[in-house]
Amino acid sequence: MLADLQSLIANIYDADCGHRLHDFLITDRALATTLGRKKLPGNIEETVLVTEDEDGIAVSVFLDEALLSRLDNADPLNKLRADQLADLVVVLEGISHFNYIGWCAGRDKAVTLLELELQAEVDKFVTTAMLARKQGDFSLLRNLHRLLFDEVDYEPTLNRHERERYELANSYAARFCRRLLERVSRDPGNEQLREFYRLTQAEKMSYIHTLAWEN
Repeated sequence: MLADLQSLIANIYDADCGHRLHDFLITDRALATTLGRKKLPGNIEETVLVTEDEDGIAVSVFLDEALLSRLDNADPLNKLRADQLADLVVVLEGISHFNYIGWCAGRDKAVTLLELELQAEVDKFVTTAMLARKQGDFSLLRNLHRLLFDEVDYEPTLNRHERERYELANSYAARFCRRLLERVSRDPGNEQLREFYRLTQAEKMSYIHTLAWEN
């Protein structure tokens, strides 16, 4: 399932990061805690651990074993349901971060935490929209923007700066994806998405501002 989801996101943007997430996956919370050098709250089911030095970056992706088991049993790639979204978007966030970090690193492109979160919000929407469309679930497709951007609960352990970053990413992605909805429901792999993926953070935010002025 993870390989299929990783390929799905990469194909949407024509942006293969060149690495298999499975090779960097951690499902053991204790190991993730050790590598991250801080304790993970018990309700955290996904995090990407990045270490950088003069030789480059080292990346690990923690996805909770129980989370992966639930999704494997649910099989959202073939029968996505609204009650599976909470689990699916957590996994998609981890894949999105991994793909984007790897793709940017391969091009010596700097990436900020805000940019990672903004791209992940877009990836979650576009990927789930694609699955809903493919499966003919147009009811879910109509409600997807509300479910992903309006009905949001933020992790209570976030500090003020972290919360502001997540809220800002949500706000910008919501505006972008609202304008995308009709197009994404027809063609998730369109050129607009591929161009957006390749913009810098400042360019992405500026582009989203211009959309607000279009009729």
